Amino acid sequence: MRTFLIYLVTAVVSFFFGLFVLDQVILPQISVGGRLVEVPHLEGVPLEKARAMCEKEGLYFTMRGETYNLDYAANHILRQDPESGVVVKQGRQVYVILSLGPEIVSVPHVLGLTQRQATILIERSRLEVDTVLLVSDSDVASGRVVELHPDAGSALPRGGKVVLTVSRGVQKVRVPSVIDKSLEEASTLLAEAGLELGEISYKFNRYLPPDRVIDQQPLERTPVERGIRVNLVLSSSIP
Repeated sequence: MRTFLIYLVTAVVSFFFGLFVLDQVILPQISVGGRLVEVPHLEGVPLEKARAMCEKEGLYFTMRGETYNLDYAANHILRQDPESGVVVKQGRQVYVILSLGPEIVSVPHVLGLTQRQATILIERSRLEVDTVLLVSDSDVASGRVVELHPDAGSALPRGGKVVLTVSRGVQKVRVPSVIDKSLEEASTLLAEAGLELGEISYKFNRYLPPDRVIDQQPLERTPVERGIRVNLVLSSSIP
């Protein structure tokens, strides 16, 4: 009984081994169109050229689908199965995925929106905010978008970058102290701070030389909008 089982197992193993040799070695060599070939490298190759490369090797070229891709131009092979270099029999199917190139999206309209609202809308459009620039703008409330680059409606590839310019409102500056300065010195200090010289009046002061600043409005260190006028009172030797 034991000897019989050994013969039986040997026969089964020999049978399947013979089938394997027949399928992989003998038949490919003797059957028409059954020789072994190497799958060509198709990734990045234009569609029609890839089809011709497969046909030249006796392989069937079959598209499985197409998708957007940033790295491969439209109508170029994105992926293949089997991979290049694999040895197969002629008549084997080679499946490919075709690239549609980068997906093109439109820049949304975000002017007047808050920075956060604009960012959310841009990201929903499958774009990215690359840079945020801040500018003083007396016409647009602080924190709202005043400019967009590229312009709204422009076409960009998916993942493209957008630059936002956001208002920080009217920039505030602090009034410098010009007390005890001459009119010329006071005018220079105000100009350097982005302020303008306002009304000039005089008041008698026996302790200071003439034409020295003894009062100013707004007072020093007051936060004001850039460009406002600062009124000065100068000393006079005449009562």
